[in-house]
Amino acid sequence: MGSASGNDRLLDPRFPGSKAPVQIETRERLLMQMDFYLKQVSPLIIFGRPRAGTRFITNVLSSFPEVTLQGEIPDPVMDAMEAFIERVEKYYRERSEKKKDVGERQFGLWKDKKAALMYAFWAGVSQAGRAQPGNNCRYFGYKRPEHEKYFEFYERHFKQQKPTYIFCVRNFVDNYLSIKSRWPARKIAQVAAQYLSSVERYWKAVESAEGRVLLFNLDDHIRHGFEYTETAIIKPLKLEPSDQLRSKLAGMGATNRTQEDHGRTRRTSLNAREQAFVDSRPELADRFRELCVAG
Repeated sequence: MGSASGNDRLLDPRFPGSKAPVQIETRERLLMQMDFYLKQVSPLIIFGRPRAGTRFITNVLSSFPEVTLQGEIPDPVMDAMEAFIERVEKYYRERSEKKKDVGERQFGLWKDKKAALMYAFWAGVSQAGRAQPGNNCRYFGYKRPEHEKYFEFYERHFKQQKPTYIFCVRNFVDNYLSIKSRWPARKIAQVAAQYLSSVERYWKAVESAEGRVLLFNLDDHIRHGFEYTETAIIKPLKLEPSDQLRSKLAGMGATNRTQEDHGRTRRTSLNAREQAFVDSRPELADRFRELCVAG
């Protein structure tokens, strides 16, 4: 251990009688745990339309010990993470081109550590408390509506652990009414443009990440019940609920908390102007029908 001064010994947890803060040991233990999790977990990201079941699916999957999901990450925070990762990537890539052996080794180490950094980021900056993974954890991720816009970013930087994505959607009219109830200033044309863009991103993700983009259609869940959700989401993730858990999840149901959380009454119908807009945009219904289970 080499020669250490008295002050060094007091601050080094390796020495008897050390007064090193407990945080040092805790930090090292957490890093060891993260390394362990990296060897066994895959990223899981829940995104899609707001007010279309992202919370419900998060609650369902969080019932399994194999799944650890963090809370929502605001877009400005996510943008900062994306910019940081890209800058670090650029630095090590350019260094590998200039320094060859040393730079290539450092670039390789960075690529090996990126996943740990992003997992820590998800856990540390979400709007909810930190969800701690258990020993049986196989999926580690978060949920945030509309984060399909970061799909290409995640595909570039999760090279070793390929992510699984869950895209949540519902019919446009109910989606718009729920959004309008929650955020009264939103305009129907704006929501429609975002809806179509979101669905387009879903199809591009399906084509790019074959077999790793799951679809949760809230309307199909309401129509067919928990059997749909089990077939569409739980089984593809190779999760096996006990009979007791299956019964609990079947009775959970998707709820709209506009009234409870925000004190606003949820709208249930379009006004004449909004109906005219929807009638003039048949592609809104057409794109949704392509996402529905037959029957």
